[in-house]
Parts: sequence; C-alpha cells; structure tokens
Amino acid sequence: MTHGDFAVEEARYVVELRRRVKGLMSEEMYADDDLFQRFLRARGYNLDAAEDMLKKHLLWRKQNKVDTMLVEYKAPEVVKKYLSMNSLGFDKDGYPVNYCEFGSIDTKGLAKCVRKSEINKYMMHHLELDTIAIKKQTEVLGRKIDRWTYIFNFENFSLASATDKTTIDVLIMLVKMYDGNYPERLKTGYLINASFYFTIFWSVVKPFLSAETCRKIKIFGKEGWQEELKNDVGADVLPGFLAGKRTDPDGDPMCNSFINHGGPVPDRYYVHRDRKSFSKLPGVKRLVVNRRSKVNIKLEVNEPGSNIEWDFDLKNRDIGFSLIYEDPQTGKGSEEIVPKQRVDTIIQSESGMLKCDKPGVYILQFDNTYSWMHNKIIYYFADVVNPDEIIPEEDED
Repeated sequence: MTHGDFAVEEARYVVELRRRVKGLMSEEMYADDDLFQRFLRARGYNLDAAEDMLKKHLLWRKQNKVDTMLVEYKAPEVVKKYLSMNSLGFDKDGYPVNYCEFGSIDTKGLAKCVRKSEINKYMMHHLELDTIAIKKQTEVLGRKIDRWTYIFNFENFSLASATDKTTIDVLIMLVKMYDGNYPERLKTGYLINASFYFTIFWSVVKPFLSAETCRKIKIFGKEGWQEELKNDVGADVLPGFLAGKRTDPDGDPMCNSFINHGGPVPDRYYVHRDRKSFSKLPGVKRLVVNRRSKVNIKLEVNEPGSNIEWDFDLKNRDIGFSLIYEDPQTGKGSEEIVPKQRVDTIIQSESGMLKCDKPGVYILQFDNTYSWMHNKIIYYFADVVNPDEIIPEEDED
C-alpha cells in the first residue's frame, strides 16, 4: 500500500470513528482529526477497540473534570514542592521536553500527606499543560507538533523505593492513566541512570505499558544518554547536570532556580492517620515478636514472575525487617533480597512488592533481637500473587 493509499484508508477510519461517537464530545474535540487518528493508531486501526478506548477517555475526562482543570485545579503545596515535574522547553524539532527526577521523589512521604488520587490529578494537570503547549507550538511553527519527550532520571533510586508498594502503586496508576488517555503523544521516553534496583522496579511496572509506548522508551545506565540527549534535545535546552549548557545566573549547573529536584518531604506536611483501622483490614494477622528474638514468615513461590506483596503495622516502637531468599537446594537463607532495616510505622504502614525471578521460599523476617525490654506487636498481611493473576485493576481513588 502506497503512502497515498494509506492516507485515504486512514481518513475512512477517521470518518467512521467520528460517526460512532457523534454527540458525545465538544465541537472542538469532534473537529480534531488528530484526536481520532491517535486513538486509531493506539489500537492498530481496530475500529471497535478504538471506539471503546475513546469512549472510556471521554468518560474519564468528565469524571475528572479535565476540561476545566487548567482553570479550577490548585495543587497542594507539598505536591508542587516535592513532586519533580519540569518543562525544559522544546527540542531541536520543536517538540516539548519535560524532566522528572524520579529517583529523588519521596513517594512514601507524599503518600503520608495526600491521597494517591491527588498525585494523579497533579500529573493530569501537567499533561494538559503539555497539550496546550503542543497546540501553541503548532501555531507558532506553522506545522504539526503532536508529541512530547520525557526524561526520567533514576539517580538516587534506592532498593527501598524499588520494592516499596506505595511507589509501585502510584507509578502503575500514572502509567494506566497516561496510556489510556494520551495515546500516541510520546515521541521518546528517556530513562537515565538506571541501576540494578531500577530493573527490579521496571519488571513490575513494564507490563502495564502498551507495546507502542514501550517501543518509544530508551533505557540507559550511567553512560550513553549524555550524547543522545544532546543530539536529540539540544545542549542549549538541557541543564548542565544533564550534559547541557544551561545554568543558573551564578553558574550553578543544577539549575535550582527553574528545576524542581524533589527530595525528602518534611514531616510537618504529614497527615496523621487512625492507627486502629489497619488491624481490621481483611487478611491481616497478628504477630508478637518477643524481646531478643526474631520471627520468620515464609512464603513459597512456585512460579517465576510471581509477585510477593506485604504490608505491616506496628502497635509500638520499631522492628528490624528484611526479605530473604531461601535456596530450595540447601534450605538455607542464601540471599538477603531486601537488606535489614529498622522500620517504624508511626505515620503509615510499611508496604512492599517484589517480582520473583526464581521459585523458592521467600522469608519476611521481623527481628527484635536488639531490644532487651520490649516485645513488639505487629499486624501484617503477606501474599504471593501468581503471574496469571497479575492484571491491571481499576483504581479506587
């Protein structure tokens, strides 16, 4: 099929999809050929699938008041200050470029201050600003600008973040929101400074991305991304810490005057919770760890690719916690997957998630051997989710 033939065929699909959703959207949206083209491309020109996706998108816009968000939405101070989202300008081809210092975002801290839905709403607002930027840039350049670039920096991304269920849940929620409502908008996604901890995290999140989005994502370790960013984005657009030329007026390459780097959320923003409610949740069990002792909770994983999920709350003080893999051949704990750390749950229960690459016994260890005087009461939930049960679910928030 020639390019001309394809254009004619695509136009025919656009006409049919437009007919199917007539009366369901504003006149401005209805007149936008690009809208219909993007949803058709996202579903491989399957009209039924594209129609279903577009109708869900329209419902999502109504439920979240997206059409009035740029006028009505006001982000909480803690989200604006500590959720790193930055617009850098435009790349060499005129497309918007955004930067997120994901490795430095204190997701657990933010979750102690606002609901997950508030983080989701903040990202919607940012994406709607990007959509306006695309439209304005199209007018300025006199040619179609319909995509954007995102740079996610995973420097400082720790094992605690990689296995933290709150962090994973938030990102899965954002990925689902993005893929379902902003199809064919991504030009390139750069994931830079990805460490071994990132691979643990990515193995859980990647299945929630569409194949089309995955094909546009480039993953780099410490090296290689510098030249590619300069070639694709441009050194004049990039801050000094991203191998570019931009600095603050005093020459600082970190560009703190216009880049939000995230960082730990001060506890003055924390919203305290009802500690009694966790123990009443379905599936939660009670455990006593006596002073000078430890208790192991064993979870048997039979299928590679399964997820282990845990969540626990202490009634008093703190506890040592680690996750250990037990070699099925020797029956001994041979690998500390999550290193031991002292955990308190004064503000929020401690939750985690890990994708298991190999079968065997995984041990959640609660260690109170350091305490000479106090027994620890723990309410906990732990489970193994097999690969065929790991499916996207609708968010409650």
